[in-house]
Amino acid sequence: MSSLSSPLQRSLIAKDILSTLRYEILSGELKEGEFLGEVALSKRMNVSRGPVRCALQQLEAEGLVASEQNGRTKVVGLSNKDIDDIYDLRLELEKKAVLILQEKDFVNYAPILEVLNQLKLERDKGELCDSVKMAALGYDVHVAIMKCSENKAIFNAWKSLSSVLQMIMEMNGDYVDGERAFQSHKALVDAIIHKQPDVEQVIEQHLLQDSRDIYLSGLREKGERGGKRVH
Repeated sequence: MSSLSSPLQRSLIAKDILSTLRYEILSGELKEGEFLGEVALSKRMNVSRGPVRCALQQLEAEGLVASEQNGRTKVVGLSNKDIDDIYDLRLELEKKAVLILQEKDFVNYAPILEVLNQLKLERDKGELCDSVKMAALGYDVHVAIMKCSENKAIFNAWKSLSSVLQMIMEMNGDYVDGERAFQSHKALVDAIIHKQPDVEQVIEQHLLQDSRDIYLSGLREKGERGGKRVH
């Protein structure tokens, strides 16, 4: 039995801290310009400073915090431009993955279709449809697409963007219309499977209008209600 000080346990603790701090920054609980101290955070979360330091380093890599010359860490948050930039890069990676799929003689689309079917089943619940679950399943459709490309470099680059985007989706899942979410993902999957010549345009429509604009609007509205300005 591993101890709490084992590398695995430290990694799990750091992930929990990372998820908590990421949520607090994106939701506006931690305000832009606020300083985060390792000692204060470790006391609040009842952990050692090591996992807190690891979490802050990852948040800095994601652009949510910044280290100053005096060693203090400041909350940066996300601007509209930051989200635009993330989606633009994600769009290029997904276009590349789909082009790889189009060039293959055979692709096992079963994983993609399985998630799409789960999305349909949730949509079919009507008023009982869980919009947050719909948002999560919609994200899983894209995970399946990227995995099917079997290109590790592209998939790993795509995953590096996923943590922030996935949390934005989960936070703003209540802005998702179940029917629109299903139809948009179905159109995307159909374009990929049937190798439609306009597949790149379909992906762009899906990501920049059916995804980014919805979640950005939700993030802005929640930020304004919470006193945090998403600019």
